[in-house]
Amino acid sequence: MSRIGSFSMLLVPVDFSDNSRAAFAWALKIASGDHPVIVLLHVIDPALPEFAEAHGLGPAERTIQQMRTTAEAEMKQYMDACPEGIEIDPIISEGRPFLEIIQKSRDFAVDAIVMSKVGRRGKMEKLLFGSTAEKVLRGSNRPILVLPPSQ
Repeated sequence: MSRIGSFSMLLVPVDFSDNSRAAFAWALKIASGDHPVIVLLHVIDPALPEFAEAHGLGPAERTIQQMRTTAEAEMKQYMDACPEGIEIDPIISEGRPFLEIIQKSRDFAVDAIVMSKVGRRGKMEKLLFGSTAEKVLRGSNRPILVLPPSQ
């Protein structure tokens, strides 16, 4: 792990909400070192395509592919907004978001995780189940910068 205050490898989970865009902007500000890298992670939660399939909205595999295609286009926007000198490593994975975030932070030995307190699913999910950010805080051994919701 890097010395305190040096963040050359950051993990930024994104759901393409305004709040996750703000987290990415913060990561760009604090990325440091000779070769800073931001691992940009989007997690496709398989519960969503399964729910869609169960409600007659199409096969889960097709929904996952559509979600992946959309995520790839969104990731490109993040990469295009990145200043020169910071490398972006985009990853789209499938699984429970908080578990994927924790696992990828270990896999890449990141110096810190930068994420929003509330994402696309919002306040109702937090009230009923607890937020992804809270679960990551409980399960990770990495420093975590959790940003409040955008105003």
